[in-house]
Amino acid sequence: MLSRSFGEIAAAAAADIHPPGYYWLLKVWSLLFGDSAAAMRGLSATLGVLLVALIVTIAFRIAHERKEWRSFPVLAALLAALNAFQIYYSQEARMYLLLAVEAAGLFWALLWMMEIGDWRLEIRNWRMRRWEHPKASAAANLQSPISNPSISQSPNFLLPSFLYLLFGVAGLWTHYSFPIVLAAAGMAFVLWWAVGLRRASPKPPKPYHPIAPLLWYIGLNLLLLLAFLPWLPTAVERVLNWPKGGGAIGPVAGLALTLRTLLFGPLRTVPDPLWPWLVVAGLLPLIGLFALRRRPFAGLAVGLWLLLPIAMMFGLGLFTDAFLKFLLVASPAWCLLAAATPWTAASISRSSARVWQAMLWLGVASFGVAAALATLPTYYADAQARDNYQGIARYLSAVGAASTDLVVLDAPGQQEVWRYYDSGLPVLALPAQRPADAADVEAQLAEATAGKRRVHALFWATDEADPQQLVERWLDAHAFKSVESWQGNLRFVTYALANNLAPAVISSVRWENGMILAGVEQPAPGPQRVAPGDAALVRLTWLTDTPLTQRYKVSVQLLDARNQVIAQHDSEPAGGARPTDAWQPGERVGDNHGIAIPLGTPPGLYRMMLVLYDAATGARVKQYGQEMLPIGAVAVEKASQPPPVEIIPLQHRLHAGLGPVQLVGYDAHRLGAAHAPQTPLQAGDAAHFTLYWQAPDPLPADWPADLMLTLRLGDQQLSAPLAGGAYPTAEWSAGELVRGTFDLLYDGKSPRPVIEVGNASLTVEALPVE
Repeated sequence: MLSRSFGEIAAAAAADIHPPGYYWLLKVWSLLFGDSAAAMRGLSATLGVLLVALIVTIAFRIAHERKEWRSFPVLAALLAALNAFQIYYSQEARMYLLLAVEAAGLFWALLWMMEIGDWRLEIRNWRMRRWEHPKASAAANLQSPISNPSISQSPNFLLPSFLYLLFGVAGLWTHYSFPIVLAAAGMAFVLWWAVGLRRASPKPPKPYHPIAPLLWYIGLNLLLLLAFLPWLPTAVERVLNWPKGGGAIGPVAGLALTLRTLLFGPLRTVPDPLWPWLVVAGLLPLIGLFALRRRPFAGLAVGLWLLLPIAMMFGLGLFTDAFLKFLLVASPAWCLLAAATPWTAASISRSSARVWQAMLWLGVASFGVAAALATLPTYYADAQARDNYQGIARYLSAVGAASTDLVVLDAPGQQEVWRYYDSGLPVLALPAQRPADAADVEAQLAEATAGKRRVHALFWATDEADPQQLVERWLDAHAFKSVESWQGNLRFVTYALANNLAPAVISSVRWENGMILAGVEQPAPGPQRVAPGDAALVRLTWLTDTPLTQRYKVSVQLLDARNQVIAQHDSEPAGGARPTDAWQPGERVGDNHGIAIPLGTPPGLYRMMLVLYDAATGARVKQYGQEMLPIGAVAVEKASQPPPVEIIPLQHRLHAGLGPVQLVGYDAHRLGAAHAPQTPLQAGDAAHFTLYWQAPDPLPADWPADLMLTLRLGDQQLSAPLAGGAYPTAEWSAGELVRGTFDLLYDGKSPRPVIEVGNASLTVEALPVE
């Protein structure tokens, strides 16, 4: 976007679902600081610091110079500065942190205009002016717009009015969800005005009139609308015609997701169990509202600021990954209410109140610190904690080729991000229009994939970008899904294409659940030869002669000589598009599988096995008394060149020297729990290890024929060649990356694995255990 002029940015934003305000601001920022990734994220980081400052400023205004509340701004600042939700978006070149700043600025100006905390005094002064001592109370009359409607003409009132306009106009030009913030502010102001009007004298002296503050506030909002009027037709058209997305969610699940987001943001690694954190995160703002009972309009304003965005999420069904960021505007309100919790002790005796306040203050502060420590270290260390476009681009630059690979993007804005990291591969952005034209999508896919070997799809917010899933359904039907992983909220899927499939000689096989394997096709001539980073392909044909009431998954696995699974692909038939409980008797169902060969897989011949299991329980289904059916073989070839180590997805990165080799990293989890590596082990469970080794470059003169390792877990241990025996180190090339897989029983003792090579030993991170 920054490569465009301001007018071109507006035109591009008009085709998207955002106004151009953030992009204009970022354009100005880039003219000063450049357009590097650090510079662009620097704007959001600066706004993140400003948001903390605004929260502190609001806390000072709520505290209203009362000594017993003097530590309230400090606690609010601490919670805001450590909040993972705000930190996450303070490091993205997107508009959502700016939106939160604008919401905070708007409420700062609103509270300033309302003069929270003095309304009782102002009503008393109004009555004094009307009935008792008009001259004596003249100075006090300049405290509040309710007590003195002409305050709108004083400089003290004009400044917050100007700030209200500034932040309000900026918010409207930043995001279409900002009107919910204006609605919360408007409700708070009207209720404050109505209560003040009810308590005030019915006959104020001329020229004052109690309706003046309301008229002033209405006038401010009309000016906001007038400033947004040039973009209003575009905004209405975009909002009404954009795919809705989202979905219905129950109140309990929605509340849990809301609290999780406010506390931890979109981070996927959160404490387990989660519910105690959510209970505290939900109780703190409720207690904070009670603590603000002596400042009712402060509590009213901040409470509405928190609740209305949440109500919008429920009302519009926006509880999906694509929309949870809208809750960021409510995050400052949560911090303020949570920080008010210690002052619930104000109603007890003064000496006891101080003790309770100190204890509660430390408790809330400790909770904020603990929440940060539970999530932020992983966030900073894990490249997949956010939408990892950069990592995907580096991976495709290493394994892809412009003549054989194609990148498919499915959401607006992805083209600009992808172009920034440019992998050098051709790109197809679909759907080209909203709503999508099915015939046009299919025609473009067919043309673009002709002659290609692989398609790499980057799926983001598919419910909104492609609600009919036209792109994914076409790829599932015409290609072989091999790699699928979440990179933040971005789903990265690689498909293999093949036109040389030939039927394998295999009889129909009937499983005990009534499913029949009617055909197997693999690339000819066999066995198919695949290099690491590519995929082995197989097309299965299924049918049933009886209706199926349960959903089953198909697993295609590659096994080495030790029966270790070196690669597999699991899914419901047809990439999940044809669940078994919807099959009709006699109907033939095509089922494509691409088994991605991990980088570093030792070359050799591997058996291809077919497994069928219950999707809900994981229980395997047998055929002729067996759980696994051999359906072919795959010859993995040696990699032509070692891949960049940085692109290997690793659970733990080490780069530790062990003897003459380097242990780049490893994966370790309970056997069968690769999809959930934090699943705890119990005594008697098998732990599965995948170790990634890298040979030195150049190879030393005394490079061994086959280097051995010893792996210990508690009192259990095994000794084996580094790659398991099928690929001795004598055959390794200089700098080559090689992976080895091993299973070891957990005996219930020490969960910290120990890896030894020669005289070198390394104790690694403890496995999760019960």
